[in-house]
Amino acid sequence: MKGLVFSFFLFVSSLVFATWSLGFEDCYNYKYLRNDTKKYSMGQDRLEAFESNKDNFILEKRWPTINLKLTPQEEMSRFGTTGLEVAKKAYLAQHFDGTQIRGSVCLTITREKGVRRIKGWRVEKNPPMPREYLDPAYPEEKKKGIDWSILVHWTYPPDIRGAGLLIQSYNNKKKDHDTWVWFPSLRKVRRLTPSNGDDSVAGSYKTFSNGFLRRIGDEIHQIIGETMANGLYGLTYYDFVALEHKHPPHSPEFDRVMRRSLRPRECWVVRSVSVKGGYCDYYHTRVWVGDKEWGYGPLVEEYYNGSGKLFITENWPYMRQTGINMEIAAHWAGYANDINFEERGFNTWNAPEYGLGYKNPDEWFTLRELMRSVPTDYIPYMPVTPPKKLLPIENIFPSKELQEAYRKQFPEPVRQFPGEVRF
Repeated sequence: MKGLVFSFFLFVSSLVFATWSLGFEDCYNYKYLRNDTKKYSMGQDRLEAFESNKDNFILEKRWPTINLKLTPQEEMSRFGTTGLEVAKKAYLAQHFDGTQIRGSVCLTITREKGVRRIKGWRVEKNPPMPREYLDPAYPEEKKKGIDWSILVHWTYPPDIRGAGLLIQSYNNKKKDHDTWVWFPSLRKVRRLTPSNGDDSVAGSYKTFSNGFLRRIGDEIHQIIGETMANGLYGLTYYDFVALEHKHPPHSPEFDRVMRRSLRPRECWVVRSVSVKGGYCDYYHTRVWVGDKEWGYGPLVEEYYNGSGKLFITENWPYMRQTGINMEIAAHWAGYANDINFEERGFNTWNAPEYGLGYKNPDEWFTLRELMRSVPTDYIPYMPVTPPKKLLPIENIFPSKELQEAYRKQFPEPVRQFPGEVRF
């Protein structure tokens, strides 16, 4: 009798867990290919796999809970958090509040007509921000100061060498970003507005909106469920450096090792509907996932038009990075990708040199610095480590350790991740 009572208790408990998300309830429909799969390498094979089934592009089929409607109170009661709170944490993870960055960025754009490779240098400054500024109810006019600043110099290929991008984002989000693009061949600077949010970055499939300009208030966020996503590369920063010395960053061998190292994470699934007049109003709905435990995201995101058809997918897994001060922290991965189904092309992003913990002076983030001539891909103030500390990889890794890193195909799962976002 006691066994029957216990079994009945377990049955009732399972119903409660399934209904109120005290346990894990996956809201993704696995009949359809998902964007973060390890099975397909980044490129034509994944594009063709998606296109082999037209239902792969339908929002309601991929995410059956997409039309879930909850008040913030109901959302909090059901999930223990809200889409807005998940978006806040993801925003801070993206902009590394209080952190400064220097690094190089390499991009491979693959189209049906051919391949284009681009390289540039990037510096970023993220002054600490009062957490109450992320509350939509906090009056915008009372928010002071700069939220974050980014400067990018493109150095390759020759037709865009010297072109640059400068963005100043204010804590007062009623103020548009100060976004400037420098064209050295024309000797002109162009300022972008919200209507330019869907403009392409350096001819890629990445837009200024989803690459730099998106603000929390440009969308309305709500959790629609949970899912598992391959959102963490199980590699250390040093494994990554060793891998780049063994294989070219965008080679099939490099891609294969990176995909094998991906680790699944339990994630919230968030539906973000764009607000008319904001930087994101060129799409209707964005479905993205954020790490439950650490708050980072989007790890995977999908963009849908007004008809509910998928037209862009993006993968942004995380990786452990080491700053100049040798502290390990969370960071955007040095390897990411996205697909544009409308144009049947894809991007692969890589950051072979990326470092945290620098002091980037305010004068770097000025129009004068943006318009500097860049004759080569070496910009003296932008290398990740100062010249005196830039050591050959053989000095960073003793020979035995280096060979072990080379052979590492299936790293141990990461059990702790220093640097998680906390409120």
